[in-house]
Amino acid sequence: MKNWKMKIALSALSLSLVLPLSAGAAGTFSDVGPRFEDEINYLAQRNVAKGYSNGTFGVNASVTRGEAVVMIVRELGVRYDGAVDPGFTDFKKGDGFYTEVAEAVEQGVIQGKVAKDGSRYFDPNGSLTRAEMAIILARAYDIPLDRQDIPFKDVSSTTTGKKEISAMANGGITFGYEDGTFNPYKAITRQEFAAFLARTVNKEFNPMRMQFVQYDPETLQRIKTTWLTEQQLEAMETEMIELINNARKKKGYEPILINERLQEMAGLKIRAMAKYPSDERAMDIYKFYEDKYGEKLNGDYSERYANGSVESALQRILSQAMNEPYLYDASRKEMGVGVAQEMDGSFTWVISLVSR
Repeated sequence: MKNWKMKIALSALSLSLVLPLSAGAAGTFSDVGPRFEDEINYLAQRNVAKGYSNGTFGVNASVTRGEAVVMIVRELGVRYDGAVDPGFTDFKKGDGFYTEVAEAVEQGVIQGKVAKDGSRYFDPNGSLTRAEMAIILARAYDIPLDRQDIPFKDVSSTTTGKKEISAMANGGITFGYEDGTFNPYKAITRQEFAAFLARTVNKEFNPMRMQFVQYDPETLQRIKTTWLTEQQLEAMETEMIELINNARKKKGYEPILINERLQEMAGLKIRAMAKYPSDERAMDIYKFYEDKYGEKLNGDYSERYANGSVESALQRILSQAMNEPYLYDASRKEMGVGVAQEMDGSFTWVISLVSR
């Protein structure tokens, strides 16, 4: 995982490459209409997106590669510590946005372009394409690329940023056009980029209510999502089983034994649901079990979800009165527990209980 330095920006931001920018109080851009007004105002209030000195935001102007990088660096609140010169042939110290671009290169968000002679250049004034938008947002915010492949008519296995484009759709950041296309090589406008950035960092603008940045509860500093390994997820499952049995013990119930087959199935199923959320086959636990083991599931089955730590997940499960009968039942003899990490880094649980 790429780790941005979690610091507050201390240095002044550079001037625009094209026109002088002004902070622009929210709601004062003369050319901003209702389409992305809330998203643009949100970023303007946080000094992330700025308008031009003539009072406009330039909603329909193509966002340049330099402008896009600067907005991301501003949003992440990175302090500039003298990043190594990225060595771009068309970009050097003293150029507008140099500091921000150098930091973005050092943190792996951008890589630049490669010329025919093998040299690297940045093309700061070039228009950012929709595919490039997907790539830099996925890199900057560690958006997972291993979820369901989202088909677009004009996106193939050879399309630049294919995985990142699917990640944008999986994360509720963009869904393409009504005709089923994505237009990966089309230049993205300033208002569109602002909307996509706002959807990435604030779930209020995201139709799927996802947010790809979190805060440390003690320092309140922004932290990147940590993506757990399979071994770590399995450790969480084991902890949940122990907590469930401890809770049952306090109520005077016998512990529930682990059904190894059910345990494996629960883990596979919940991870499939997280990776392929729209695939109904992931929901058919009875058929899944029968196909895998050649026997029918003998008993009851229930699902209960909660996000957060293992302990808080169980607390949230038990806080709903309808869930208690499933866990506090003397007839429950065996169980399997599965956990998966969702697109926004949160966790979803499945608890399978059987009566013998």
